[in-house]
Amino acid sequence: MKKNILNKKVLLWLIFHLSVILIFLFRFDYRAKIDTNFLSIAPRFAESEDFQESIETFFIQNSSEIKIFVESENFETAKNSAIEIENYIKEKDKNIIVNLRSKNYDDILETIIKYKYQLISKEIRNLLLINKGYKVAENGIANFYSPFFIHIVDNIEDDPFFVLNSKLMEILKNNNNFETRDEINFLNYEGKFNILLNIEIPKKIENGNMIFFDELTSHLKNIEENKKVKIYISGVPIHAYYSQKSAQKEITIISLISIIIICLIFLFIFKSIKPYIISMISISLSVLTSFFLLSILFDSIHIFTFVFGTSLIGISLDYSIHFITEWYNEKDKKEVLKKILPSMSLSFITTIASYFALFLTSLSLLKQTALFSIFGLTSSFLTVIALYSFIFKNYNSILRDSILNKSKNILKGYINFFNKKYLIFLTIFVILISIISIPKLKVNFSSNQLYNPPNFLINSETEIYKRLGYSISKNIIISRGDTLEYALENEELLENYFTNYTAISKVFYSKNRQKENIKLVENNLMPLLKKQIEDLGFDNETYNKIKSEFENTKNEFLNIEDLIKNMGELKKLILKNNDKYFIISTTEENDKKIIENENIKIFNINSEINEALDKIAKTAIKTALIAYIIIFAFMIILFNKKHAIAIIIIQIISILLNLSVHSIFNLSLNIFSVFALILSIGISIDYCIFFSKSKAKKEVTFLAIFLSMITTALSFGTLSFSGFIPVKSFGLFLFIGILVSFLLSPILLKINDIID
Repeated sequence: MKKNILNKKVLLWLIFHLSVILIFLFRFDYRAKIDTNFLSIAPRFAESEDFQESIETFFIQNSSEIKIFVESENFETAKNSAIEIENYIKEKDKNIIVNLRSKNYDDILETIIKYKYQLISKEIRNLLLINKGYKVAENGIANFYSPFFIHIVDNIEDDPFFVLNSKLMEILKNNNNFETRDEINFLNYEGKFNILLNIEIPKKIENGNMIFFDELTSHLKNIEENKKVKIYISGVPIHAYYSQKSAQKEITIISLISIIIICLIFLFIFKSIKPYIISMISISLSVLTSFFLLSILFDSIHIFTFVFGTSLIGISLDYSIHFITEWYNEKDKKEVLKKILPSMSLSFITTIASYFALFLTSLSLLKQTALFSIFGLTSSFLTVIALYSFIFKNYNSILRDSILNKSKNILKGYINFFNKKYLIFLTIFVILISIISIPKLKVNFSSNQLYNPPNFLINSETEIYKRLGYSISKNIIISRGDTLEYALENEELLENYFTNYTAISKVFYSKNRQKENIKLVENNLMPLLKKQIEDLGFDNETYNKIKSEFENTKNEFLNIEDLIKNMGELKKLILKNNDKYFIISTTEENDKKIIENENIKIFNINSEINEALDKIAKTAIKTALIAYIIIFAFMIILFNKKHAIAIIIIQIISILLNLSVHSIFNLSLNIFSVFALILSIGISIDYCIFFSKSKAKKEVTFLAIFLSMITTALSFGTLSFSGFIPVKSFGLFLFIGILVSFLLSPILLKINDIID
């Protein structure tokens, strides 16, 4: 009968792992890619699905762009350095688009010249709206005779009211005072020439080509040193490069440290390399299983899923440790699984429940991490209960008496230390320290807890912000319409709410606006044309030419759809989802604007993400509370009631002490600390379960729990040294929670004596 049960377990193990392999191979061509884009770990936040998709599309389209400013006191030096960078990048990959020269300038100028009366500047339009066409005429004459006025285009005989000049001045003002020389865009910042390169990185390079970015950053440093220029770089791909580089380094270091120390512990306790090798093979299998399943379920797996996933080493190792420790001690090897399986199964369920609570959040990174761990733990659990009895069948090593005696003496002394006075003192101490410290705890659910770039990148971003005058924290405004024209009309309404904003409609107008402008020019400027020509000293032929040109073009209107075909930059700002058009505009104004128009939405990215993170944290806590209430209810049924109550108290004390430590050492509680809090209960409750339910000798159970704690705490403890804030917070909170729970869980061995 027992043999049949074992065979069923092996069969279950085979079915599970072979199914994973077969499904992975079947869907190999559709397997997930590794995602290094740190923006993709941000939560969804828009109320409307249409607007959410538009924001995501906007960020995806713009997340492949790198901006590089080359700064020098000499224009030629800056220009030559920029050209060298352009040539270098193009030599590396012909698919990379480098926009250095102002190739759209002539197209824009030609368009504005053709439709100059349809596209009059806001300044002239406002004067015409209040019937002050004469003021436009007076300004034109004053500008014509002023020695200080800068003529952007020499077209006065075609444009006596300086309509075109006014429009181009408006564009330059909205374009951060960029100028053009030798067909190259530049701006003058603090007396130095700054030349801008806009670089479009193809996805094949953006997603994981570390060599390209290694060589590019090295080349930029060489140019800085050799050309004596200053280079500032910004953009999602460059942040992704440094975050991926950091993540790979951290994965390697964390894994190596954990594996080496675990190896030394195994050698010291078990005096053999075999248990260690078998455990590592089991963990490797569980990691591969997780990776295969995630590759099937997701289009992409974020690089930081693997950083969080390194904690799987410590947790999944617990099952191996409990089996091996009992196998070394038990003379009747057939009794090993029988003694540890109930407590191992229950601990497996509680840990899975914790991860499942994280999976129910809307944060993609947490979903992936939760599933990665759930799949890995399932694989490891099945491997231990199905195969270990066969693997260790002829392995007759036993634990040294010295280790067992040491474990027994430590446990005995530790339990004797617990008495009513000590527990009363501990309870009062925890309550007092919690009352004093927890109210002072800093809680920070802001988006700056998702990513902390290197200092030099922060400096580079700041310098580029100063030159461009905008940042990623600005408000994004989305105008929606059933047609592109209607969306543009909605965007034009923004002028009633904002003064400082960037929008397509500030340069190119809807057809209705163009028709209004033509009417305004016809009624307010054209009647003044003859006198204006005379005042400027032109002849009647010029008058007839301008009059004829206006009459011939007044019924022609610029079509925005035709325009975007020739201007790639506009395509990034105009999106289409679900047969609706969306136009993206931005503003630096932070005041909350209430726009009573369902087709216009304003999003402050930072505040929206912060609110979304706050909601996610609350949802996770609620979900976890429900899960743990159910778990504790089952414990009251399955366990001695006193033990069940004691387990709940131990978890509460662990949480309170963890929060108090964070407060005392001025450590902020962020959303990943909350996730760790949820998970710490599920993991650390295992120690209580084994002390309560294991049928093995107490000293053997204590040794196994101690080894489990060391390996698990080691995995999470090393995460706390990460430079990535979410990983650091996650690891630190779990480390403290696991350590405190371990120190308190032996109370269960004496709980009856204390209560009775």
